[in-house]
Amino acid sequence: MGNPRTASKKKNEGADSELHAAARAGDLPAVQWICSSDPPAVNSRDKHSRTPLHLAAWSGHAEIVSYLCKNKADVGASAMDDTGAIHFASQKGHTEVVRILLSSGVSIKSINRKGMSPLHFAIQGSHIELVKYLIRKGANLSSKNKTGETPLDLIKSEEMRSLINELEQSLKNKDQTTRRGTDEFPLKSSNAEDVKDVHAYSSSDQVDTDIDADEKREKRKGDDDITQDSLPVPDAKKSKVSLAHLLAEDDIEEEL
Repeated sequence: MGNPRTASKKKNEGADSELHAAARAGDLPAVQWICSSDPPAVNSRDKHSRTPLHLAAWSGHAEIVSYLCKNKADVGASAMDDTGAIHFASQKGHTEVVRILLSSGVSIKSINRKGMSPLHFAIQGSHIELVKYLIRKGANLSSKNKTGETPLDLIKSEEMRSLINELEQSLKNKDQTTRRGTDEFPLKSSNAEDVKDVHAYSSSDQVDTDIDADEKREKRKGDDDITQDSLPVPDAKKSKVSLAHLLAEDDIEEEL
């Protein structure tokens, strides 16, 4: 009679093996069935320490990668040499898979034991679309691997070199435009507001001065009604708008 624990272990290993095979083959229904019946299998390892997510990423099966990420797969898990799912996907140029992994929390700066970043792998493999995507997402062109090589050192074709130069220039121009807008626009806006506030204050101050003068004259003369003769003599420096406003009010009172 066999050992129950050994039989159970073999059964689990069989399920794990099936999940790895299904993930690699792109069999989504099988992946869903195995994960629902045996949830811990989602992070199981094969003999190379690879998870189902690693194999799905390597094979470019975006739907399965998305499903595994949403069902508690360890997106930061590393296989041998600290190679993660994003590195497997970058080696093969699977842009959509990389996008899903980044949106699931994987760092674009992640490196394996050799210091290789996703951008290192993408440029090394001449995967143009993925290179464009990674650079636009902020991947570092200056990061060095363990042998001191930057992604630029791994360029193999003039097409790739030309592309990198264009992207770098485009990003540089965009950055300069953004900086100019940040430096200049608030300054102009601030100055305009300052001038507006000064004018508003001066006008308000002038009106208050005219009104105070009228009140003082009323107290001195003891008149109940304000006539045109009692209006203050316009000062050359006072606002005409303020005097016109007072005259208009006086005219209305006299008519009433």
